[in-house]
Amino acid sequence: MSAEPGRPVAPGAAPIHVFLMLFSGAVYPLYFVLNNYAVGAGTPALAFTFWQLFGAALMLIAVAAPRRELPRLQWPHLRAYLVIGAVGIAAPLALLTWLSTKLPIGILSIIVILSPPITYVLALTFGLEKVKRMSVAGIICGLGGILLLIIPELSMQESGTIWWLLLALLAPASFALANNLAALLRPPDAPAVSLSCGMVSAAAIMLLPAMLLFGHGYVFPGPSAWADIAILGAGGLTCLMYVTFLIIVKAAGPVFFSQFNYVIVVAGLGWGMLLKDESYALHVWLAAALMMAGVALLTYSSRRKAGQTARSA
Repeated sequence: MSAEPGRPVAPGAAPIHVFLMLFSGAVYPLYFVLNNYAVGAGTPALAFTFWQLFGAALMLIAVAAPRRELPRLQWPHLRAYLVIGAVGIAAPLALLTWLSTKLPIGILSIIVILSPPITYVLALTFGLEKVKRMSVAGIICGLGGILLLIIPELSMQESGTIWWLLLALLAPASFALANNLAALLRPPDAPAVSLSCGMVSAAAIMLLPAMLLFGHGYVFPGPSAWADIAILGAGGLTCLMYVTFLIIVKAAGPVFFSQFNYVIVVAGLGWGMLLKDESYALHVWLAAALMMAGVALLTYSSRRKAGQTARSA
């Protein structure tokens, strides 16, 4: 998840917004832990993704109904739900769930934060952004981080990790494409809660036939109570991310929320060491530092652009 390009920065963040940003970034990597546990225990990846999105959709509906912001059913709204829900939610989350037993939690956390630089590259392609030196430097840092993760694997002939790493890059690419599609397809009269509720609901609906088609059927509650707890936890985290995102962006702006990405990296590496006894080579730490530097450069560039826009308004 990343800030939408081109939005102005809100006046400032209260202590509660700082806490929410730090807390959400710290707990987000637990999503990968829950994926790892459930899939490792035999829960089909598509089924796990469907049920956690179904649960998140119910939670978001509970948030939207009292606000009278349930998803709208006009075609522009339905198109946004279907396209962004498929590209930005269903596909990348199913992929990350499947890869949860293939790659360490810390590595997945590092890869996910590539979404902001890829978002910028695609925004250039769609004509939503202009070339800026600081942003280009951020892209170079992100690319350097990817190479630091991949090149050491090339020397290990029997290691299949490189293929899982390359496949995992599709997840941030999907998130980035969804960020740009949201800018292009989002109806101007769509409240954020309504849009989030519609996208998550659409993603769950689309995953249901895919789950059955690939023989990943799973009736909740299933035979494993801990797997069911993992599903509920993942659904709760998904709902928490969207609600927190909406609260912080409305009050403090998308640039402030983008700092969430730094917390994800540190927390992901920490949870991996604490809960899964993972250890990381020096090149992994260097890759994490480079990618965080890339996000920092993109954030600074976005903040400077927003400041210039505010002064010229």
